[in-house]
Amino acid sequence: MRNKRSKGNILIDLTSLLDVVFIVLLILICKLDADKAALGTARDDLVREKASLETTQSLYEDQLESMQGIADYVVMISVHAAFDPEDARTRRIDILNSDMSSVIPQIDPLIGTNESRGYAQLKDYIETYIKENPDRTIVLSLNEQDEDILYRDERYISNMFSQIYGENPENVRLKGVK
Repeated sequence: MRNKRSKGNILIDLTSLLDVVFIVLLILICKLDADKAALGTARDDLVREKASLETTQSLYEDQLESMQGIADYVVMISVHAAFDPEDARTRRIDILNSDMSSVIPQIDPLIGTNESRGYAQLKDYIETYIKENPDRTIVLSLNEQDEDILYRDERYISNMFSQIYGENPENVRLKGVK
């Protein structure tokens, strides 16, 4: 009977186990503190980045607002002269004006060497628009160096643009010419 009692009264020394538990807790507390500091730094960086992005967004919104109002001061007139895909002798001149209130005329096609009427209509439209809008800067562009335009059309229209620019240097600009 004595043997059974001595087996039931076993003493377990928990001191070393408590030391291990406290060391693990100390490591966890240190890790949590380091993570908290890193999160604080990351949060500060995000706050700074957010402020920077809000400033940039404000600048872009201001630019967009200015660009939408720029149509009151600057007008782009693009001229595209190209072959008719169905008839290689016929060339068409299309005009695109950034001023939505402008009525764009239908330019007669250039057929063979019969070009004078179409060129005259184009020149008349541009000169009339410039005279009607003396307070706007007008930028003229042509599909130069494009494989769809005949060299003689490109030269003629480019010379026409240069002549118009020479007559109206205060409010006419040519795209690609400084």
